[in-house]
Amino acid sequence: MFDVLNTAAFSMVLFSWLKEIGEIVLLIGLSGEVALLVLRISKGSWERGLGIAFAVLVLVGVGLQYWADSPRTIGPGSQQRIAAAIKPFQGTPFDFSVELDPESVDLMENIGQALDAAGWHRQAVAQGSGYIPPGKPAAGIVVFKGVEIQIAESRQSDWGAAGKPAAVLLQALRNEGLTALLKRVPNDQESADAIHIKIGAKP
Repeated sequence: MFDVLNTAAFSMVLFSWLKEIGEIVLLIGLSGEVALLVLRISKGSWERGLGIAFAVLVLVGVGLQYWADSPRTIGPGSQQRIAAAIKPFQGTPFDFSVELDPESVDLMENIGQALDAAGWHRQAVAQGSGYIPPGKPAAGIVVFKGVEIQIAESRQSDWGAAGKPAAVLLQALRNEGLTALLKRVPNDQESADAIHIKIGAKP
């Protein structure tokens, strides 16, 4: 479990670093282009080389920012693969909590469609409900970054152990490129009646 948490945490930090690196590289590239214009360096191979180098930096910076900022999506193909992986556990109860930004809400519904297709049972969140998706059970509201699958400590052997529903779901989500954590929480913090899927903002 320690290695799993470290891997997911590293992925979240990596996305944050990529965005910051992209901003720095973009700033350097743009600053260089502006400097060439302001200083009016005489045309020649040296200036052309600098111009190309700064242009490449701009493109790299934009590319890194685009990749870091691109929305998390679980498309139809990914949903089918996730559903196939967790279908042996049909009937498993789960609920959602979500950060109220469009990207997180869309991701919640993408995952929800996969779980519905697998025959899992979506239910209203027992604590802190505050968002009701159209035609769906109430979801909780969270404010954090990333995705967590939470289970009450008393259900660890039923849901969280290797080969059990929460662990298989975690791996299925990761196989589709989603960074997620599996977390045990005290029984007085979360209900033991369902697996709790928390969708926070993109790191």
